Amino acid sequence: MLLLFGLTTVLAGQSRKELENRRLKLLHEIQQTDKLLKKTAQTREQVYNRYVALQQQVVNRSALLETVQSEIDATEVQMARSESVVVSLRLDLEHMRQEYAQTMRFAFRRKMMHNPLTYLLSSANFNQMFRRWMFMRKYDAFRKRQAEAIRFTQDMLARKIKTQEQYRREKEVLLETLMGQRLTLSSEMVEKDRALFALRSDEKRLTEQLRRQQAAHDALNRAIERIISEEIGRRKPEAPRAETARPSTRAALPDNTAAAGRRPSAPAEPEAVPDDNTSLGFRQRRGSMPMPVSQGVVTRPYGRQPHPVLKNIEVTNNGIDIRTREGEAVRVVHDGTVVGIQVIPGHDNTVIVQHGNYYSVYANLSSCVVQKGQRVKAGEALGAVGTNPITGEAELHFEVWNLRSRMDPAQWVR
Repeated sequence: MLLLFGLTTVLAGQSRKELENRRLKLLHEIQQTDKLLKKTAQTREQVYNRYVALQQQVVNRSALLETVQSEIDATEVQMARSESVVVSLRLDLEHMRQEYAQTMRFAFRRKMMHNPLTYLLSSANFNQMFRRWMFMRKYDAFRKRQAEAIRFTQDMLARKIKTQEQYRREKEVLLETLMGQRLTLSSEMVEKDRALFALRSDEKRLTEQLRRQQAAHDALNRAIERIISEEIGRRKPEAPRAETARPSTRAALPDNTAAAGRRPSAPAEPEAVPDDNTSLGFRQRRGSMPMPVSQGVVTRPYGRQPHPVLKNIEVTNNGIDIRTREGEAVRVVHDGTVVGIQVIPGHDNTVIVQHGNYYSVYANLSSCVVQKGQRVKAGEALGAVGTNPITGEAELHFEVWNLRSRMDPAQWVR
């Protein structure tokens, strides 16, 4: 029974540990977003960015509530299991105490009625005396084992009771956390609705802002495609020269917009460039690379989503946008070679690093500390995050490409 309980406890403990790690991660993201929200001024130009941050905060807060509730459920299951073991241990302990008391009474009566030495000397022969001596030894050993078993069970019972108290305290803390997070979520929902109302009364300005973002994102997209095409052509000297950059699709960068019903053209399929060791190393680290900044919150994910305010408008992001502190160091996520440094209006400095057939893109850098052709190691600084002139926020735009195909960066970094 104890072995079975130990196994289930280990498995349940792993599950609770995963939930705890997830809760701590969500709390860290929420704290980062709180700091950014406090710094966001309530100007007309920045209401949209505040609304986007609040959207992500509400999502994280809701996920946190679910995680805390799951932790509470897991704790209750552990408490029920621990309680059943405590009951069993108490029954076992009582039973062992009764058996031990009976054994001690029997031993006392035997000692009063028969002297052990007389018992041995009254044997009919040597063999009988030896068997009696062995019987006395085994009987004494049996009593010692009983006493040790009682002490062991008492210790285990004390540990289980202590564990029960620990589970109970953890549950109380989690319940307090749950109630506090629910209250905070309610206030954030009210603030989010208030910001949305303000935005809907200012659609003309938003449309103009998105138009300027579109132009900047198109320019960035063309620069990335041109540099990657040049690198593909350089690595395939025997093949026809790679086609020049295609006109930018409507699937541009952070806030690139496309009218509903007009889907952006699909990315080209990867070309037949053989994988080298760098490409294989990059692919093997999928999901385990560090984020390009040490602090920050992903405010705009990869892919296509409807605009939260403007009707019939979709926002397509070729990468992820990470809001962070101005001047935060930007570090390359994997070993590679700097193949492009571009200054693009609306995105400041953009650094493109090649990792074999893969490319990582870092945009909105206020300064660069690397040069084209330079080899860089994972974690090496490329520059510093600047303030996006369009959004007014310190944001890093980060992309991952496989030849000419865009990838979701969230699937590559931790």
